[in-house]
Amino acid sequence: AAEATRLRAAQAASEVEEEAWHAEMNGLGLTANREAEEALRTRQLAELCGRELRRLEAVDVCEDVFRIGIAGPFGTINGLRLGRVPGVAVDWAEINAGLGQVALLLVTVAREAGARFGAHALLPMGSYSKAYKLDEPRVLYEIYGSGSAHLGRIFGSSRLDKGLAMLLDCAKDVLAYAALRPAQGVPPAPPHPIVEETVGGVSIRLQFGHEDRWTCAFRFLLEDL
Repeated sequence: AAEATRLRAAQAASEVEEEAWHAEMNGLGLTANREAEEALRTRQLAELCGRELRRLEAVDVCEDVFRIGIAGPFGTINGLRLGRVPGVAVDWAEINAGLGQVALLLVTVAREAGARFGAHALLPMGSYSKAYKLDEPRVLYEIYGSGSAHLGRIFGSSRLDKGLAMLLDCAKDVLAYAALRPAQGVPPAPPHPIVEETVGGVSIRLQFGHEDRWTCAFRFLLEDL
C-alpha cells in the first residue's frame, strides 16, 4: 500500500512537471510567434516607408504646385491667365493672382536650389506681391495692377512696370543658376533669352498700352520657367 501511494505521488508529480513543461513551451511558442509577427510588421513598415520615400524623392514639388501651361495667346500658371489681348479682357484680379504665383515660384525655386538674386528680390504676397532693389529694401514696387494702371504713366515708367522688370530680373537669375546645373533632358538655355527688360525680344513693361505684346512677354517668361 505504501509503495502504491509512493507511485501515485510520483506519477502526480510527474504530471505536474509535464504540464508545467508544456505550459512553458506553449508560452515560448506564443512569444516566438509574437516576435515573428512583430518582425514581419516591422519589415513591411520599413518596405512601405522605403517605397514612400522613393516616391517623394521622385516628386517635383514645383511642377506639382505650380502648373504652367498655354491657353491660346496666354501663358498660364495654375490656370491663371497673364495678360490681355483685344477681345479678351482678363480681369486684373486674375492677372494679379497669376503674378503672385510667378513671384512665389521664383522665390521657392531659388530657396530650394540655393540660388541667389543678384540685384532685386521678391515679396510673394498673393495678389499683392512686391519687388525691391537689394540695396534699397525699403522702397517697394508693386507686381500688381488695377483697371486704372495706365493712368499717370509717363513713357512706361509706372511702378508696376518697374516691379515687373525686377520680377524678370529675378527670373533671369534663377534661369542662369539652372543653366549651370542642367537637369537631364532639359536644355541648359531657356527658349526665350532674357535681356534687360525683355524676354524673347519683347518688353515685360506694359508701356503705351501694348497689352498684346505684354501678354506675349508673359507667355515667353512662363515658357522659360
